[in-house]
Amino acid sequence: MVTNELTFYLAAAALLILTVESCVRLLKRDSFGIAIVIYVTVFAWYFVDPFLNPEEYGYLPPFLLGQSYGQVLLFLIGFRVVMPAAARWVLSRPSTGVLAAMQRLTPERILIAAGTIWFLLFAIGIARMGGDVIGAMFPVDSRAGVTMWARGAVESSATGFLIASAAYVFNAVTASLGVLIFFQRTTFWRRIGVAMFAITLPYFFLQGARSAFLAAILPFIITYLLYGRRSLVIRLAVLTVAFVCLDQGFRFVTAFRNTGFRDLLAAKNPYELVDEPLPQVGLNMIEELCFVNAYLDSGEASPAYGARYLNELLNFIPRVIWPSKPLLGIDYAMWRGFESDEGDLGVSTT
Repeated sequence: MVTNELTFYLAAAALLILTVESCVRLLKRDSFGIAIVIYVTVFAWYFVDPFLNPEEYGYLPPFLLGQSYGQVLLFLIGFRVVMPAAARWVLSRPSTGVLAAMQRLTPERILIAAGTIWFLLFAIGIARMGGDVIGAMFPVDSRAGVTMWARGAVESSATGFLIASAAYVFNAVTASLGVLIFFQRTTFWRRIGVAMFAITLPYFFLQGARSAFLAAILPFIITYLLYGRRSLVIRLAVLTVAFVCLDQGFRFVTAFRNTGFRDLLAAKNPYELVDEPLPQVGLNMIEELCFVNAYLDSGEASPAYGARYLNELLNFIPRVIWPSKPLLGIDYAMWRGFESDEGDLGVSTT
């Protein structure tokens, strides 16, 4: 059990201290207080699941748990030391012509530019859905049906690259709309931003990828935390309610995204559609970290020393240009036993 490991308590203590520090910085309107988002993520990923599902950790060797929490501790220390220095270095750099020009742009102009891109991509997505506006906005069939930017898992054509690129840009533009809302100086433009942002959120939620929905909504939440006009207590209370809603919503997304949400939306009591309490999956990062350490210790893989981050950075290159582009995480998924004949990747989970 994780509570038997000294590094667990050291990492937990470091996380608590850093979280309190970030809260104090938020009260002082210090921009580095935003680091609380990182600390909350670390808490959710590495400290929650062992207490929700303790039976999943009974078979893990104690040395793996100790090693893994030691790595979490090193990350927290490294993040706290490096990030402020990196931020100071970036801010000390002289502004280039491009940055200087961007600083002269008003929030309204930026919103108009982002809104134009959003509208064009939304129109293209609706066209890909055969003109079905409601189906594009509310893909209730999720992965069992079609969505605006649906494509194969491994695309080797230029069309696949364009679809994937459009999907990422659409996600990024939606996220930017959520941020720009707070900086509009007139009610009219603020309402326009809210409308575009709100129209798009159901698509990201119902299409089944939690990461895409979080990428769209987290910038909004972070900006609200930093620049919301309410008191910090009220903002934290709103964030708590949002967290509970996301937690419950993601449970249903995980359970129904492969079959669709039609029955769920038609039910008077959605919980009646499940035979047992819906578990929250995806919070077991400490377990996965233990597996990664075991994977490396087994000799079946060796440390890449950052090379895989390079693969991530180069992942935007279309496979039509780079046919042998690495498939990210597939070797680890196979080692974990997630091989499957279904799908294009040869695994059921990545």
